[in-house]
Amino acid sequence: MRSLSQAEIARYHGDGYVCLPGFFSADEIEPLRRACLDDPSLGGALMALADSAGNAQEVVPYTELSDDLVGVIPRLERVVAGAEALLGLPCYHWHSKLSMKRPESQGTWDWHQDYAYWYHQGVLRPDMVTIAIAVDQNTLENGCMSVIKRSHKLGRIEHGRKGEASGVDQARLEQALKHLEKVTWQLAPGDAVYFHCNLLHASGPNLSAAPRTIIHCSYNATDNAPFLPGQDVYSYRPIAIMPDNALKDGAWDTVFDNQIFISTDGDSGYGYKVLRASTRADGQAPRQNVSRAL
Repeated sequence: MRSLSQAEIARYHGDGYVCLPGFFSADEIEPLRRACLDDPSLGGALMALADSAGNAQEVVPYTELSDDLVGVIPRLERVVAGAEALLGLPCYHWHSKLSMKRPESQGTWDWHQDYAYWYHQGVLRPDMVTIAIAVDQNTLENGCMSVIKRSHKLGRIEHGRKGEASGVDQARLEQALKHLEKVTWQLAPGDAVYFHCNLLHASGPNLSAAPRTIIHCSYNATDNAPFLPGQDVYSYRPIAIMPDNALKDGAWDTVFDNQIFISTDGDSGYGYKVLRASTRADGQAPRQNVSRAL
């Protein structure tokens, strides 16, 4: 298992993130990369959210974890152990998502913090972390992620409607950019970055002829589940850990065929207008291979 070093853990707490080149091998990621190229709508699962200018930004989230490749990655021992090492607490799977930018697409992710949304779902503390794993080459030209280094130390900042999307308070964002460093994450397939739920992050349009795909896996401390009603899908459930060699040893006939995805019409619940809902919302995908232990 690839364990995080004490220096890497310290870097995460100091900067709000830690980059891990080669956390996955290119061979481990290749089946997902190829599947996204062959079926860029993920079987109709991909939905489009509006950015602040009304451009489409494509994403597909999920909380249940299938025995497909996309359901195994969030359960890998190295991934979960890394999240727990950074939190200093046992954790459970909050949600995962594929964030995809098609070639020559204008959609952006406006500056935001993840916890700004999760807080309003009833999560009491920012004991949450996400790992972003590059599925293909992430470059400046195709819309790689940018972050404001050490912005997690600003605490939760209020977010509000921004055009047809949602984003951080503009005045505080401007102050953060004056005092803190903006950093871009240019990643190769298999590179990963753990980042704090209060780290300000964004991404630009894809101006290239190549896609840009990231899989995000988010985790919450086991004693930090939402206390508000209506959040049962985010309640604590133990993770059925998979060994680190699962991606190399598994025969992955299915990458996302049996995965149950989340979709919605109208508003995503996070303040983003839904431009196109998934045609594979939960309950529509086959369930026979789905693990109930998240």
